[in-house]
Amino acid sequence: MKEKLSVFIITYNEERILDKCLNKLSWADEIIVVDSGSTDATLEICKKYQVKLFHKDFEGFGTQKQFALEQTTHNWVLSIDADEILTDELIAEIQDVLASGTANNGYYLKRKHVFLGKVFEYGPESKEYILRFFKKNMGKFDGKKVHENVVLEGPSDKLKNDFLHFTTRSLDNYIEKLSNYASIFSEGKYLKNKQYGIGYIFIKVTFEFFKKYFLELNFLNGQEGFYWSYLAAYYMGIKYMKTNEQYKQVKKQLMF
Repeated sequence: MKEKLSVFIITYNEERILDKCLNKLSWADEIIVVDSGSTDATLEICKKYQVKLFHKDFEGFGTQKQFALEQTTHNWVLSIDADEILTDELIAEIQDVLASGTANNGYYLKRKHVFLGKVFEYGPESKEYILRFFKKNMGKFDGKKVHENVVLEGPSDKLKNDFLHFTTRSLDNYIEKLSNYASIFSEGKYLKNKQYGIGYIFIKVTFEFFKKYFLELNFLNGQEGFYWSYLAAYYMGIKYMKTNEQYKQVKKQLMF
């Protein structure tokens, strides 16, 4: 007998891609959306579809997704971000697993990178496998505030086809996102009394660009590949600079 599937998504001002994302999930038995206070058209888009909508103040990606997972009611679950779209080929693979049964407790799905409208055919971002499809009682999210992961018990496998990840709508939007991620990173590091010297930052930033653009073949992704590599190096730098600034501010407060 075919297993039922719950899909869960966390949202905050996700009107850009959400409609297409949900449209591709209409075959699922249940869709859970956990919103953290959207002020754009996100909630109106959700109401177009048969989703179960919840609100939770945002405390970090791992915590938010674990809460969304706990709202699901079926044995198999699928975690999708609001800026991701399943391909028809991947949907067919997932449905086949649900229909035919499996000894695995979870599956890694291949995410293909889309940046400024360009589908990247080269680089590790388009070959990355992420655990997204699993049995509810066999997986849970770690507590990371950003770059969270599912911790799975038991055997797992990979599915062949991919889904699309639309990383940003504009350069301004992406730079803002990187700044927010860097702030989360720096918060954790300065609490551990971490500081970084200028030489260390320079070497890390320079190597990050070289690695992204040349070693990971992003030069073959055209202009967007250059932008992506440059911004990866930029993100590396602001993570360390923000950590240093946090450290200075805390030390100054302790002096008074």
